[in-house]
Amino acid sequence: MKINPFVFRNYDIRGIVDEDLDSKKVEAIGKAYGTLLRRRKIRQAVMGRDCRLSGEEFQAAFTKGLTAMGIDIIDLGIIMTQMMYYGQYRFQTNGGVMITASHNPYNFNGFKLGVGFSLTTGPEEVQEIRKTIEKESYFKSEETGKVVKKDITEDYYNDVLKRVKLKKKFKVVVDSRHGTTGMYVPEILKRAGCEVIGRNLKVDGSFPAGTPDPTDEKFMLQLGKVVLEEKADFGIAFDGDGDRIGVVDEKGRILWNDVLVAIFAKEILERFPGSKIIHNTLCSQVVTKVVKQFGGIPIIWLTGHAFIKSKIAEEGAAFGGELSGHFFFNDNAYGHDDGSYAALRVLEYLSDKNLTLSQLYESFPKYISSPEVKIGCPDNKKAIVIKDLSKRFKADFPNAKITDDTVIPGDDGTRADFKDGMMIFRYSQNGPYITIKFEAKDQKTYDERKKYVREMLKSYPEMIWTDQLCVNLNSLN
Repeated sequence: MKINPFVFRNYDIRGIVDEDLDSKKVEAIGKAYGTLLRRRKIRQAVMGRDCRLSGEEFQAAFTKGLTAMGIDIIDLGIIMTQMMYYGQYRFQTNGGVMITASHNPYNFNGFKLGVGFSLTTGPEEVQEIRKTIEKESYFKSEETGKVVKKDITEDYYNDVLKRVKLKKKFKVVVDSRHGTTGMYVPEILKRAGCEVIGRNLKVDGSFPAGTPDPTDEKFMLQLGKVVLEEKADFGIAFDGDGDRIGVVDEKGRILWNDVLVAIFAKEILERFPGSKIIHNTLCSQVVTKVVKQFGGIPIIWLTGHAFIKSKIAEEGAAFGGELSGHFFFNDNAYGHDDGSYAALRVLEYLSDKNLTLSQLYESFPKYISSPEVKIGCPDNKKAIVIKDLSKRFKADFPNAKITDDTVIPGDDGTRADFKDGMMIFRYSQNGPYITIKFEAKDQKTYDERKKYVREMLKSYPEMIWTDQLCVNLNSLN
């Protein structure tokens, strides 16, 4: 069977419903994943899905393919991605399937596939799945796997809440943007002792309030407005499947997630001096400065939840985080990304220190920093554009410290660090778009870098400025 090869990304499988993915193709992916599991002597997997409209159909198709390979399935229903990972521990199985397209628009769907506790497929496994489908070289099972349904909601709540303790009551605004988190996060926060003001909590896979992407400045500004109106202590937004977050402080200001990486790093380094902290190439210089200031070892690495998790394991790091809002706690949790746990960890730190979020934020080095900007670019052209752009970029800034694939093998972009900030161009592993971030210490330099980024990108006709995947383009104006 032929499936669009660009659906098979560096760690997840993701595409447009009824264009890249349909029931027959999903069944084939289920068979290929089952074949991969059988080769590893894994015969059981937990399975869940987010609230996307195609989720029920795709789960049925994937189940058909996976059970045909003799894999038993524990069906967890509509859950957050972190609950799938937790389910692996709860039922002691290396297999795990989460049907989700995370922060992508409503017409996308896809799969995060477990190959170990908290670990998902990397490039080699994803391509193995693709080749298995193309050759139709599936495992031949003499028996069909069984499906049992389990509700792990209470177990998950108890597991998260036993790891944190809030010393004060916070007033928290939660915006789920109609994603799956509306079913779970308000209850977790209430049980932790918070007063919760809900926004867009009703689950609706058509996402009528807009795509649930907590890196979207418009989304976060709306949240900040509600925080001010409600005189709340904290505002938190989620992506569609709950493993990523975005926050605003009590003044309604957006804290981009690299600042959160620095906050978590500071908290952990106070308890574990000398720890390694992993962060991705999109993060602000504030992360490395804070990590070094508090005696840690900053390690910059590939963007992508699968890459960061594997690097944390390789380095024995206490924590890792990304600008996109994935946070990985390896000190008192499982090391996978869990948005609800991350939210509680922020609140716990604020309660321990008796600080507001703005007070903590204002104690850090200051940068004028763009959000993560996403601009459409076809899958078959984005790597070529970035490769060409990177040559020009490095030539224009010969004195900058460059991080690219000569520094991090397999890296998907080029980052330039200056004495007063950074700039990065890279292509996404999740979809047909390019991502950019830039920062500076003063407004004049920031505006100059913004102009450079805008003009550089405008020079490529391949860029699609009206694509549904575009985010934060106003930051280039």
